[in-house]
Amino acid sequence: MPLEYVVETMRPLPVHPLAGAPAFVAGVSMIRGQGVPVVNLALLLGGQADPPTRFVVVRAADRSVALAVDAVIGVAELPAEALAVVPPLLAKAAGDTVTGLGALDSQLLFVLQTACIVPDDVFLAAPPAGAEK
Repeated sequence: MPLEYVVETMRPLPVHPLAGAPAFVAGVSMIRGQGVPVVNLALLLGGQADPPTRFVVVRAADRSVALAVDAVIGVAELPAEALAVVPPLLAKAAGDTVTGLGALDSQLLFVLQTACIVPDDVFLAAPPAGAEK
């Protein structure tokens, strides 16, 4: 994802389940005094959910989302020719979340659209800032 959307990385915090949330939403975590939805990135992309070792907090429009990931490998600058639009055959499966595909050192890359990761109803169900669980 573009680095401009990354707020911070951190060790995972406690996650409180959120009834009715999609399977890829692990729940809500209190991060810097705000209830922030936690998305298991592996589940979002169709993989297997392992316990996360890091949270990557990103801006999603005017909100924040914590991506639960197994590792943060690094930051890389990608040339424009390394990225391509999602092919039509995959576009329906990717929805609005994956906006591009690419490769770096023969590794497949997904470009995420952070504003579309969490449905609005999940944000509305998250506890307001300062709420304690």
